[in-house]
Amino acid sequence: MGFLHLCRAVMLVPLLCWLSASAYGQATDGGFNMKVHPGANIGLATDDDTIYTVDITLGGQNFTVLLDTGSTDLWINTQRRDIKLTNATDLTTSEVYGQGTVQGNIAFAELKVGSYVVPSQIFLNATQAANVTVSVDGYMGISFDVSNIFATILHSWGNESAQTLGRSFITNIFAQNTSLPNNFDLQLGRSNQMDDISTGTFIVGGHSSQFGDIADAPKLSRVGNGRWTVEVDGMKINGIPFTFNRSSVSGVPEGKVVALLDSGFSAPPLPPAAVDAIYRSIPGSVFWQTGNSYVIPCNSSTMLSFNFAGQEFLVHPLDLALPVSAPILKSGAVTNVTVCQATYQYLNLDPTTFAGFDLILGDAFLRSVYASFDYGDANPMTNNTDSPFVQLLPLVDVYSAMDEFYDDRAAALAALPPTIDPAQFIQYPLALNLTGASSTSSSGSQDNAISGAVSEGQSGEDAGNVSGGLSDKTFKITALALLGANLLVGFFLFVCVSTICVRGMKGKTASVGSRYVPVRFKDVENVDSHEAEAAVPRYSD
Repeated sequence: MGFLHLCRAVMLVPLLCWLSASAYGQATDGGFNMKVHPGANIGLATDDDTIYTVDITLGGQNFTVLLDTGSTDLWINTQRRDIKLTNATDLTTSEVYGQGTVQGNIAFAELKVGSYVVPSQIFLNATQAANVTVSVDGYMGISFDVSNIFATILHSWGNESAQTLGRSFITNIFAQNTSLPNNFDLQLGRSNQMDDISTGTFIVGGHSSQFGDIADAPKLSRVGNGRWTVEVDGMKINGIPFTFNRSSVSGVPEGKVVALLDSGFSAPPLPPAAVDAIYRSIPGSVFWQTGNSYVIPCNSSTMLSFNFAGQEFLVHPLDLALPVSAPILKSGAVTNVTVCQATYQYLNLDPTTFAGFDLILGDAFLRSVYASFDYGDANPMTNNTDSPFVQLLPLVDVYSAMDEFYDDRAAALAALPPTIDPAQFIQYPLALNLTGASSTSSSGSQDNAISGAVSEGQSGEDAGNVSGGLSDKTFKITALALLGANLLVGFFLFVCVSTICVRGMKGKTASVGSRYVPVRFKDVENVDSHEAEAAVPRYSD
């Protein structure tokens, strides 16, 4: 399937010259951003542990966007918003993700993220979306400048224009602030109650003072080009090593595999044999054909760990499954029940399109680490892209993890309907004809307009909320379960529901993740041109 939709346009010389001079020509040490505080936390938010968002201001309007290490470009749904563009073009392009596509026109506007300001940031002004199941205002990628926007500018206006006008937000920040360290750090928070908003860490050009040891962590070199992919030495389940098949990535030593670290993927996709090994180690687990995933007893988990550079990183037991409340048809009546659905899923992306890695470690892994993504010697002004690397710190205490699991899971289940044995659950059909499920049940409902991603008639702070104003998280999960079964999209059974209501940064802030401190686990290709690189699609959901 073709992933890049390019429409040629005639270069507007005045536009190009003005943008080059005003947005990029004045960058000096410190650039335009005299109020930058390296190491200051821009912040992340989640209310359901399935998507992580950051607040931005584009063209004078506030937006909430998904922060995505698996892609590069910024796209925004600006419909019904009075956004002030610094320039518009007739260039069009599209973004293709593991789940969903977006199309629109390339435009420019002032972008503010935390204390950072880009006077004229290129972005995709979205006009059409298909299968974009999360109700955010857009995505902001923070990977490498291997993107459809860059390729469109390169194809239409040439390499020099692409190198200055086609840069992503993160590249522009480093270009404008040349003394700023070329890294960003993430810590994904974990909500510990069904109605809490959890905060996390997003830092550009520094590290959190709480995790200063990250600077001394082993440097995991990027594998390949264009994405945050690193080698994984191995995986253990209850201390027993799991043997992966040989990596599909050329040059990777036998016994190791390549993982894409992707904050845009809620549920980490792994080779099916690895997923089977993880969940078959949990007594009472069964594979649910309708959801295309495992369901497990909610009071059970296992000890899963991944090894990087000789160090083991334990995945918190809470992150191996999420409670899902769903109505089933039992004896002709609708009964609300709760099961726990596996977060680690079968990898089913087309290997001919999505290549360069063997597995994706998304949010259900990243919540257990503090991660620093460093561009190394990469310099956007000289096109030097040598030596990017990732550093990780473990956040899960092997001695207390299971106690935390039992405490937090019990608190979550207390707010939900009664649990049901997984073997019984899969015997009953889901009740599909409830309010809220039918309006978005068609897989083509978003194909014709961006309003499929943001409900019609919403704007401002309410633009992230599903139509109808669902505020109770238990009902959100129920509605999502119905939608997921109707669409037969596997794990999105609950991810689409729980992510369809994205709240702002108001209300209580609680983070289970903040309880963890870094601990050691208990002893137990070069590309010739950007145009060639631009043929790499993105991988976030």
